[in-house]
Amino acid sequence: MTEHYTLYGSPASLYTGKVRAYLNYKGIPYQEEISSMKVYKKIILPQTGVGMIPVVKTPENEYWQDSSLILDYCEQRFPAKAILPQSPKQKMVALLFELYGDEWLRLPAMHYRWNFPDDNLEFIKGEFGSSVAPGWPKFIQRWLGKKVVEKFSGYVAPLGITEKSIPEIEAWYEEFLGQLNELFSQQDFLLGSCPSLGDFGLMGPLYAHLYRDPYPGKLMRTKAPKVAEWVERMNQSATVEGEFLANDEIPEILERILNRLFKEFWPSLLRSSQNLGKWAADKTPGEAVPRMLGMQDFTIGDVNEQQMSLSYGQWMLQRILQHYQSMSDTEQHQLGAYLANFNEGQNPLDLTISKPVAFNNYRLVLA
Repeated sequence: MTEHYTLYGSPASLYTGKVRAYLNYKGIPYQEEISSMKVYKKIILPQTGVGMIPVVKTPENEYWQDSSLILDYCEQRFPAKAILPQSPKQKMVALLFELYGDEWLRLPAMHYRWNFPDDNLEFIKGEFGSSVAPGWPKFIQRWLGKKVVEKFSGYVAPLGITEKSIPEIEAWYEEFLGQLNELFSQQDFLLGSCPSLGDFGLMGPLYAHLYRDPYPGKLMRTKAPKVAEWVERMNQSATVEGEFLANDEIPEILERILNRLFKEFWPSLLRSSQNLGKWAADKTPGEAVPRMLGMQDFTIGDVNEQQMSLSYGQWMLQRILQHYQSMSDTEQHQLGAYLANFNEGQNPLDLTISKPVAFNNYRLVLA
């Protein structure tokens, strides 16, 4: 295929950063168009019915929305330089790190963007304003940017980013940065000399918010310069021709990260799935699922706090379980035993989803 795709998104958008890096790596011919007010009104909303980016338009005039689905669809069309390893442990680790980047790294991404206004606010207003109204006078862009800032900054506390949790979020994030810095001092990407799905999952928050925004960008370059170099490498990876580590190897550094993933993030993910199941108890298949289903408890470090219970995480969890269940019995047994090392001796994938969900016409519905 030589026809161009179109990526509708924004430089400040977390998930646009994920998709852009992927398109660059795969060498997929595309052009990027800023998701301005005009683009939302004339293209995104009429074609998808949802006001979310990124959106990809195909040469056949199909419109894809949701970063994980976009990558899945592209992998089917462009199988060269596959981003999902075929060996069981590496495949699952890649999927888990995509999920971790998409769902849990939102905490530091949103904290460091919105809670340091002296460093970030003018930059962010300019970024949003130039995306909403490209080419307009700067003072109008700043005014429009302020309106967008007011909307998105309101999500900080509901996500669980509070005075109580912030010290633990910062301590965890700096630990995480240090671990990645150690890893990228030894190899170019998470699982070897080429990027995996896990790299692209991390790329969203680590680029759009935590590398580009002034305060966290300085923090990354100071405390984890190898992570900053990885971000830059991910954005210019079209010529990368590498391979995943041999013998299904998982670096010990990633195993340290998996310990915290299953200790803190995994219970929160399961809790949101349980909340969805309770909400759906008397609902019928095909019914639209709200993105937020109340509040729920979560733990980070030594702190317990509350955050929004988001239904989308269950769809991502189902995606992981589908890959797991497609493996042979032997592979499932070996992988389950391996992951149990990070989950108090229990296979974390030994799960049953009571009320599965699916995408239908760009929206989550009960399956």
